[in-house]
Amino acid sequence: MKVKFFSVSGTSAAELELPNDMILLHGEELDERGESACGCATKDARVMLSFDVDDMSLTVGCETKSSDLATELLSGYDWQKVILEATTLGFAELFCATNALLASGATTLNIIYVEPGEYTRVSSGVDQFALSEPTRGYVAIPNAIVDLSSEELESGVFFLGFEPERLDRALEEYQMIATKDVKLVFGIPAYHPGWELDAIIPHLPAVLEQHKLQLDYCSANDPEAAFECLERTRDALGVNRRMFVAPIGPKPCGIASAIFASVYPEQVGLLFDHPRRKKKRSSGVDLWHRFTVTVDRSDAADALAPTTSTA
Repeated sequence: MKVKFFSVSGTSAAELELPNDMILLHGEELDERGESACGCATKDARVMLSFDVDDMSLTVGCETKSSDLATELLSGYDWQKVILEATTLGFAELFCATNALLASGATTLNIIYVEPGEYTRVSSGVDQFALSEPTRGYVAIPNAIVDLSSEELESGVFFLGFEPERLDRALEEYQMIATKDVKLVFGIPAYHPGWELDAIIPHLPAVLEQHKLQLDYCSANDPEAAFECLERTRDALGVNRRMFVAPIGPKPCGIASAIFASVYPEQVGLLFDHPRRKKKRSSGVDLWHRFTVTVDRSDAADALAPTTSTA
């Protein structure tokens, strides 16, 4: 298996050189950057995806099926024309689409993401952000289910953002996590200077209480760096051991997590709490990114150690 990342960034969609005949798979437009991201495609080229955590169904356009059947739902779309709009897609939708496209034979994924100018804070001058509504807790995602009590599960990786209660809930509800080799990954550097502290400081109580937790970091807007971080954990796994990934931080880390869980299904499961994202959760539009990811499953690639590369 050989996975490569190529990225292009700019201040507008025009700088990403998106194809005119693209099919944009997107989620709900919650804020200015979501509206801008979806606006890069004509209305007839947009297809909305929605994951229902209550019945584990996936809706693609007007068609709804069990998310186990995501490959069928996306079978009518040419993967060479598909662009995944990660700004608006929730993680569950992003994983379902990524996994389905790769399972149906896609060798290249194109993903766009738009950074916010600023995230919405609870009130002016405070460090707490108003990003998500309370959730009912962690619920499995089909095709990436993980048994946290299994002896085969050896390690875990949490990508962390600005919401410490999400990590706290996982550690409280699944106390067996404390027996695993768990790594907490912060987005450093962050999108903007100073945001690193907004992520790290709220998580300090959990870090200090759970002494076995390991700390790591990768750039918040670089899915390749996040993928490499996950590869380091996978490379350290024992024979027939598994790991989990909890992508509860920056979306580029979620992109890496979705791809990682899709290409290594026998070794990787996902832990996710399906938050309901608030409207107007951010303001302004900053950098635009286009990530092109190639996946080579050929025998020649399998003979080589998994690598990543950026052009």
